[in-house]
Amino acid sequence: MATMGSQNATAERVAGVNARLDRLPAFGLSPVVFVVVGASYFFTFYDITAIGVTLPVLEERFRLSGADLALPVTTNLFAYIVGAYVLSSLADYIGRRRALALSVVLLSVGAVLTALSWSVTSLAVFRAVTGLGMGAEIALAATIMTELSPPRLRGRGVALNVFWGGVGLAAAPWIGLGLISWLPADIGWRVVFALGALAIVVLIFLNDRWVPESPRWLVLHGRSDRADALLDRMETHVRARGHTLPAPRPAEAEADLTTFPTWELLRPPYLSRVIVVFLFWFFSYMAAYAYLAYLPTLLKAMGVSESLLYSAIGDLGFLVGGLGSVLIIDRWNRKHSAAAAGVVGMVGIALIALSHGPGLLIAGAFLAGIWIMAPALGYAYTSEVFPTRARASGMSIGDGLGHLGGAVQPYIVVAGLAAFGPRGTFGLMIGMIAVAAAIILFGGIRTAGDSLTHLAR
Repeated sequence: MATMGSQNATAERVAGVNARLDRLPAFGLSPVVFVVVGASYFFTFYDITAIGVTLPVLEERFRLSGADLALPVTTNLFAYIVGAYVLSSLADYIGRRRALALSVVLLSVGAVLTALSWSVTSLAVFRAVTGLGMGAEIALAATIMTELSPPRLRGRGVALNVFWGGVGLAAAPWIGLGLISWLPADIGWRVVFALGALAIVVLIFLNDRWVPESPRWLVLHGRSDRADALLDRMETHVRARGHTLPAPRPAEAEADLTTFPTWELLRPPYLSRVIVVFLFWFFSYMAAYAYLAYLPTLLKAMGVSESLLYSAIGDLGFLVGGLGSVLIIDRWNRKHSAAAAGVVGMVGIALIALSHGPGLLIAGAFLAGIWIMAPALGYAYTSEVFPTRARASGMSIGDGLGHLGGAVQPYIVVAGLAAFGPRGTFGLMIGMIAVAAAIILFGGIRTAGDSLTHLAR
């Protein structure tokens, strides 16, 4: 009887925390949390684009050709998969914030080491170190924002942070263009990578004052006092902004973690969700990494002399896509908006493939940049459809293992370039996007605005 009473008391505490979070009419934390967590996206997306910017220089510097061109991209993405899965699974045990701190350290160390590369082998190894941190940062940052946000603003919370990823994507080509042009040949590309080490600054803000641990995670791990104290602070912050808090609505308690997080997800109702998000991300990343890593190379093969400049101008679409995601993410259902973004990407890449001058090329790159920011929609969806006890692991399986698509795409691009030429290779990218859009549209569930507790059932 005592055990049953203890279980009931724990369930009541968990349900109470969920209900208090769900009733918040506004974000309960300082805007600094968006800057700090957003910085994780900025440096991760910056680093993703940095390899594409520097690849033409690295090709000459290390005399790369064929499969060698794919090696640093592939090792980075395979390490991304490992880092996302291992650190995100760890986050379901030790907490989201600690795991995020580990990922920041790995990303920063990898950036410094990559800048010191002396051969294609060292470059590939150090890109792998960077990848270990990159994968976990995206999954954990989305998990943190999802669990700290009230239901009706949850998508916007994720999108505001992913917007900073768009800033990183847009900034990297301009930074790379300037540094590679102005600095000596063997210095510029190194500085491009080394700047990624500034991510270490994020560690200063990973504390209870700025980026607290998830109260949902805290209460599930027997730390209800800390969860209640954090919620008291969040509610005080909301009231200070002039909001009136409604009475908490009855909420259900989520189950505790009783086995390895992945096993929790490989049974109904989560198995079908795992399959959908994995396939969605697999084909999305196959297309996105092919575009980001090889756009300058494909344009060069099309005879475009100012390929890096034109793609950099078009990449301003990243900013528009990021802002657009913030505006629409809580207005439309996630799966519908993610599929619509895919259509925009297909149109953009088609314009690039058909272009014979800068006008159409820049317009296509701009539309493709808007599509590239669709991960804001996908991250929100993926982080919502799994229970708190295994949410970080679910993100890692969808987003992390989904990077297998990104890992194999260099070989598809290289083979496509040889068989179909650059324009035909853009056609392959369009096909990849079409498959991803169909998967999320027909296989996804409705999520926008529902409580996490309800979605976790």
